[in-house]
Amino acid sequence: MNIGEILVIDLFAGPGGLGEGISSCKDDNGNSPFQIGVSVEKEASAHKTLTTRAFYRKLKDNPDSLADYHRYLEGKISRCELFDAYPEAAEGARLETLQVPRALGDDNQLIHDRIKELCDKHQGPKVVIGGPPCQAYSLAGRSRNAGIKDYKAENDSRNFLYKEYLEVISIAKPDVFVMENVRGILSAKVAGELMFPKILADLREPGKVTDKGDVKGYRIYSLVEPAIDPADPIYKDSRAFLIKAENYGVPQARHRVILLGVREDIDCLPGVLKPAEEKVTVEQAIGDL
Repeated sequence: MNIGEILVIDLFAGPGGLGEGISSCKDDNGNSPFQIGVSVEKEASAHKTLTTRAFYRKLKDNPDSLADYHRYLEGKISRCELFDAYPEAAEGARLETLQVPRALGDDNQLIHDRIKELCDKHQGPKVVIGGPPCQAYSLAGRSRNAGIKDYKAENDSRNFLYKEYLEVISIAKPDVFVMENVRGILSAKVAGELMFPKILADLREPGKVTDKGDVKGYRIYSLVEPAIDPADPIYKDSRAFLIKAENYGVPQARHRVILLGVREDIDCLPGVLKPAEEKVTVEQAIGDL
């Protein structure tokens, strides 16, 4: 990884949606500065997709290999045949996704060691992205939990997986982090208390939670609502962090909470997204496929 590149650490990656987005970003020269160093995912099917897409990114600038990737998509060759044809890219993809599914909380020694190794080698900026599993926060998940006899949110470890995110922040000390979750996180409660204000407070000072004294704090920004005081972003309403995708050129009513954390020693203030002038239809978005 070159000094000019930005190391990306992708947590709770799923099949790689956030990674796909950040990897596709281009700078003014047409280069892709964001390079994923590691993606962590525990579900086997999602991990397989994650690895396949990591493999694709390592080949996409080569027309001949890209043709073979399309042959795989068309079912003309198998995934094994594709990977065998490009062993270096295949090994790089497997290394990026830690060879097999891994779970934060269960495989922390291996995951943390790999993150430390990447951070020690990297001399440029670092970014952590990811969304802790949302089953305990989503309205559907909470409805299912309500039907479980003797269910108590305070005993559900999924409510506290965001602390694994804090552990990685404390290790990597990224310049910026992006944390995504469902809108239900805004109203989720544990022992009668709202979780979201606590999560925000912990993200602002991760070192206090992880007992690591050399970790700086973070300013947490909304991507859609300007802060009253950008130097100390506090929002009166937690819904300031809710992004309604249909307002920003996406033909889907997908509402997600996205937090942008900027390390307190970084002298940079993020802007906010500009709403689309008109709604985008599905046909406009994918009608040419």
